[in-house]
Amino acid sequence: LVHPNRIYKNFGCKKGDVLILTKQLGSGIVNTAVKAQMASEAAGKEAVAVMTQLNKKAREILDKFTIHACTDVTGFGLLGHCGEMASASRAKIELWPKDIAYIEGAKEYAQMGLIPGGAYRNRNHVAQLLEAGNTDEMYVDLLSDPQTSGGLLVALPAAEADEYVGRLRELGQPAAVVGQAVPRAGHSVRVTM
Repeated sequence: LVHPNRIYKNFGCKKGDVLILTKQLGSGIVNTAVKAQMASEAAGKEAVAVMTQLNKKAREILDKFTIHACTDVTGFGLLGHCGEMASASRAKIELWPKDIAYIEGAKEYAQMGLIPGGAYRNRNHVAQLLEAGNTDEMYVDLLSDPQTSGGLLVALPAAEADEYVGRLRELGQPAAVVGQAVPRAGHSVRVTM
């Protein structure tokens, strides 16, 4: 049994919360490149390392912080999970794709068009929720990429972000602040460069 105070929900973001992603993105794209025999050995190894790394340590540290919302990033891609979190929280999530850690080669393979079919389905699913402006298509593809055993997406007060990210980096995880919750207006998710 899990104590009710230790259950984290994918809703409850508050205005001003920052969003932290605990792992690199890009496993679907890198795996597509591996299948096409176009991925470097290093990219393939990093993808395997990311997919086999448990979220256990990132989860255990959460108990020491004020977590308003949390979900794991899986087959719906980061955009899909942000859309769910924003809608359920009645908030708007602003994502900063340049601050996200990506698996080696993922950006290059996305530029080459090595995009899994699931990313297109994810992108179509969130199209009405998304405001991407002049964001490079490569980043929208990366944010739509379905993840196998992706990291946690955590919403917490900005004042606690540096400490949480620092603790994760001490454990060897390339965690980063990747966005924020802002007042709801228009689309649920905005990608800004």
